Amino acid sequence: MMRGGCLCGAVRFEVSEPASDLYHCHCSMCRKIHGTAFATYAVVARLAMTLTKGEDMLSRYDSSPGVTRSFCRRCGCQIAIDVAYQPDDRWFMPGILDDPVHPGAGNRERHIFVASKLPWLHLDGVLPQSEEA
Repeated sequence: MMRGGCLCGAVRFEVSEPASDLYHCHCSMCRKIHGTAFATYAVVARLAMTLTKGEDMLSRYDSSPGVTRSFCRRCGCQIAIDVAYQPDDRWFMPGILDDPVHPGAGNRERHIFVASKLPWLHLDGVLPQSEEA
């Protein structure tokens, strides 16, 4: 069981299975919403991720057609993403897990949208990379 939550502690969640995919996204939208050089997402079955605290503290934002981001209303920490074309899955931010465990995904960890990556960021080439998703 993996447990995590937002910065202020108002929202808490549990994830009961390893991720099926792990993405390090370099698109400009993900960079802006996280304020980082890239954003990391773990994908699990929707039923494997359970909110244990703070449902009433979540706000949602449709960042693009078919993509809804959930975040803590108090501290702004992004908790999860629901993607319309993956209705049985939920994306979560492994960086907000309590323990620094790898969320899973085995050989399905990769960099995506590297065509949009910051020019000063150098990737080591260990993980697969794709120009788009």
